Order: sequence, then C-alpha cells, then structure tokens
Amino acid sequence: MTQAEPVSIPNTRTIDFVSGINDQQYSISVALPWLPAPERGYRVLYVLDGYSYFASATEAVRANVHDVVVVGIGYPSDPASVKKAIEPFGPKPGLSELESIAYAFGMRRSYDLSLPISADVLAAQSLPVFKQTTEQIGGLDDFLATIETEVKPRVAELVSIDPSNQAIFGHSLAGMAVLHALFVEPNAFRTFIAASPAIWWGEKAVLANEEKFSAAVVAGTVSPRVLVTIGSEEETAKPVPPGFGMDQAELDARVRSARAIGNARDLTARLQALRGSNGYQVEDVAIFDKQGHGLAPWPALGRAIDFAFN
Repeated sequence: MTQAEPVSIPNTRTIDFVSGINDQQYSISVALPWLPAPERGYRVLYVLDGYSYFASATEAVRANVHDVVVVGIGYPSDPASVKKAIEPFGPKPGLSELESIAYAFGMRRSYDLSLPISADVLAAQSLPVFKQTTEQIGGLDDFLATIETEVKPRVAELVSIDPSNQAIFGHSLAGMAVLHALFVEPNAFRTFIAASPAIWWGEKAVLANEEKFSAAVVAGTVSPRVLVTIGSEEETAKPVPPGFGMDQAELDARVRSARAIGNARDLTARLQALRGSNGYQVEDVAIFDKQGHGLAPWPALGRAIDFAFN
C-alpha cells in the first residue's frame, strides 16, 4: 500500500517562539521567493490568521510578484502547545484532536486580535454559543508589539528584507486589528489591507484613535497606503446551524445592525477626504460580488497583493 505523506510548501520555513511580551506561543510561517533578493531587500506581506491564509497568499504572491516574502502569523498545533493554550479557558471534554486545535486557535485568536471592552458591551455582542469574559479578550496592543519587536526581527535574521516596504493583511477580527494598527502605528507598515473588518466590534472601539491618526495624516507626519475590502453579501445572514442558540430573525437583525458594508464605505470615505502628503493613498472600497463573509478573504488576498506590490 502506498504510504501517504504530509503535504508541504517548498522553500518555506517555520519559526516557533514564546513571546517575551505576552508569554504566548507563536508559529511563524515564512515563504521565501525563488529569485535572489534585490539590493534593497525583499518586500514583505504579513498575513494574520496565517494558519488559514498563508498557503493561499504564498501561491498568489509567487504567481504574480517575485520579490515578496510572505509571513503567516499563527500558533503551534502540536499537542503540548494546544493543551497549554486551552488550559486557561477550562476543560473541554469530548473534543477530537482537530477540534481541540480549532478551539485553541479560536480562543488565542480572539484574545490577540481584540481590544479591551467592558463586560456589559461584551455580553451584549456575544453569541449564545461563544461566551467570553473580559480576561479572554483585549490583547491586541501586545500582539502588535510582538509583531514589531519579535516577529519582524526574526524574519530579518532569516532573509534580507526592505523595511520600508512591508504590508499587513487581516480578515474579519484581524481586519479590525489591521485598522487599529493603522491608527496607532501608521509607520509600522507601508500598506494596510483590512478585509471585511469587524468595525462594529465593541461598539466601534477600533475608531477611538481615528481622530489622532487623521491629524497626523493632515500634518504630513504619516503617509500609509490603505485598502478596505468587503463581500457584497456580508450584510445577509446565512441559515442558522443546529444548536446555534439563536433564531434566524435575531441573527439577521444582528448582521444588518453590524453594517459591515456601510461601515467600510463610511470609514474609507473619511480617510479619502483627508489631505495628506503625496505618499498617502486610500483606495476605493473593493466590494466582491456574490461573496459572503466566509469566502471574501480569497478575492481580498488577490486585490491586496496587486495593491501592495504592483
């Protein structure tokens, strides 16, 4: 019988480390270009939720540009790391190995990619099947500091990079994280791509620093490039799955009130209205026809790569 082996992506590397900032474990996937680095170094695309989008981003980059390193930021999936990630949230009996990994990734993700909000706001927005406490969210600033001071230097040690031309991509809650990074660290990346950003989260907590960012743009002290994308069906709820704990009418109302498309358009319009320096660029919202929230990341990746590097 033929033995089946795991599939791997050629010319990629994995870096696992424990952050000195938040004491959390991370697994960084790095896709190296096929061609030698130009004199200035490779450009870089950082992809949040790397366990979901690293492979897609790698193939899309390699098929279209030849001097870009793709860095997927995720979490280790070995049993010891998964057990350590789950322990703070209490025992979850009956989960399979794959379910345990998914649960660990989901809880780590929601902590790393979220801003602190009050218990009342958190309770009001939480789904019945996914209750969290305020201690299980709010780690975004530490996560961004980890990228800046611990991920970027590790990538630079591995391969020659151009620190002046780096992009960051994130979808959904990670799209909100990209917007927060834009508002508080606009010089950390050249290009910010927020795909289907969860602007609604925490009563639009991500917009708290927009005014300060806008003033810096007008003053000419920052000049990032910005793209927001969204699926055309992101304000339409999918059918409620069994055991979801919420009826269809309530879910439909929540999805409509989140104003995913409206919020994306409104924010983009405000950013486009700013009179910034010559390097400041905000693209029109990219709206993907017949795409809901779950499938919108993939056309967003294609649009992101073209915007950031072509």
